[in-house]
Amino acid sequence: MENTIHPKRPWLIALLLLLIGLAMTIGGVWLTALGGSPFYLLAGIALLIDAGLAWRRHSAALWVMALILLATIIWSLSEVGFNFWQLEPRLVMVTVLGILLLLPWVRRKLFPVARAAGLALGIAVVAAVLVMIFAATRPVGVSGTADFTARTQDAHDTSVPDSDWLYYGRTAHGDRFAPLDQINAGNVQNLKLAWSMRTGDTMQPGEDQGGTDAGHEFNFEDTPIKVDNTLYVCTGHSWVEAIDAATGKVNWKFNPNADTKADVYLACRGVSYYKAPEGTVTDCPERIIAPVLDARMMALNAKTGRLCQDFGDHGYVSLTQYLGHVPAGYHFVTSPPMVVNDRVILGGWIFDNRATNEPSGAVRAFNPINGQLIWAWDIGHNPENWTPGPNDELTRGTPNAWGVYTADPKLGLVYLPTGNATPDYYGGERRPFDEKYSSSTVALDINTGAPRWHFQNVHHDLWDFDVPVGPSLVDLPGPDGNPVPALVQTTKRGEFFMLNRETGQPIAPVEEKKVPQGAVPGIIPRRPKPSRWACLLWRQRI
Repeated sequence: MENTIHPKRPWLIALLLLLIGLAMTIGGVWLTALGGSPFYLLAGIALLIDAGLAWRRHSAALWVMALILLATIIWSLSEVGFNFWQLEPRLVMVTVLGILLLLPWVRRKLFPVARAAGLALGIAVVAAVLVMIFAATRPVGVSGTADFTARTQDAHDTSVPDSDWLYYGRTAHGDRFAPLDQINAGNVQNLKLAWSMRTGDTMQPGEDQGGTDAGHEFNFEDTPIKVDNTLYVCTGHSWVEAIDAATGKVNWKFNPNADTKADVYLACRGVSYYKAPEGTVTDCPERIIAPVLDARMMALNAKTGRLCQDFGDHGYVSLTQYLGHVPAGYHFVTSPPMVVNDRVILGGWIFDNRATNEPSGAVRAFNPINGQLIWAWDIGHNPENWTPGPNDELTRGTPNAWGVYTADPKLGLVYLPTGNATPDYYGGERRPFDEKYSSSTVALDINTGAPRWHFQNVHHDLWDFDVPVGPSLVDLPGPDGNPVPALVQTTKRGEFFMLNRETGQPIAPVEEKKVPQGAVPGIIPRRPKPSRWACLLWRQRI
């Protein structure tokens, strides 16, 4: 007949189905072997069968694709419900394949008489699209309403004046809540720029060459603090500037002339404020305590910007003391110290993935007036809180706590977010105390440095899942109506852990997940005995 269609060999469609089917089958075998869902393996085999049917131009190819799509819908809903962002990677690809087979120019050439099969596949495609549309339009988040009027003057932390921002998170609790009401939902759209200023700090000649890893990366990462009518900021070269909060005028500026020849990360996240008790004899009753990127800490008069001569060596404290040999750039501080209860508490930054036996990650507390060391928390020493002697060296290569700390002054506890022992992605030479404290939230006694409790959220961390910031402290209503002192710890994995900040015990349920075990040939990692509550949420997803 003259009207008979003589299609070319349908190798393109069949080849596409074959390649996708092979990828899903191979990946499905691997995932099943790891204890994951066998659905990808079954779907991959079905796509391989479909590729053969499409090659032969058999109408059963449409039936098989319809079954694959319907099965995928049922499986996806059983796994993630109507969560659009989790349905999308499961449904979109198969839906697109179904639409491809239904395109008129494909059907006319491959399946010209498969009306019933085409109708079945069409119903499956429509069902998949409707499921995704319904999931995309559903409200996302926690159901309920927030009563903002309930937060009165007495409901927030009043240890800091309402108009001030004394810490990285406004208060030592790290609540990041501004109790001001001049700007609200009714007038926020009318805000206009009041002033702007430039710090004047820029990349210096020679610093843009030769850097490796974080070396010579220049950033402005500061979170300003506000005391009375003055903002205090720090820059990538550890400059400190005092700015009039109303006008943006620079009141004073101090440059510590940091040594930047080493391969260091040029950034400063903030400075700290300390006011000496009444009656203290000092030339700096109010002072700004700031890190310097060449492993120093300095104290400046908050009013004048001059060095506090009674602090350390004419205003500076060396942070390499008690660290033994420190190669250039292998220890520095980018986060503001935690200044609380007459203690200046800070850790430090060490190079990731460079070597074992790097300088210690110990956390130390200093006197905010004279800069003398009060205690050191060294996990490799017994007891862990101690004062090093003149010739003592803090344990090398221990996990550090480089991020911003939070504290509860009334409980007398400071909360540290810890990293893991270097190198980050290799754990064959870690010691028991490295394994114990890595990737954890640790509570120390502010006065003595003695550890009170710790909560580890990753065992034997090989993925650089270190905890990047201290927890936010909140009070929650308890079952008996009395408030429960709690903290909320965020992680790099987008998870939240809610703990009792007095004891470290979880308030919200925590489920521990196993991961596939393995090791570098010839090396058996030292794995800690799992804590009952410690959590490792790491699942293979394809």
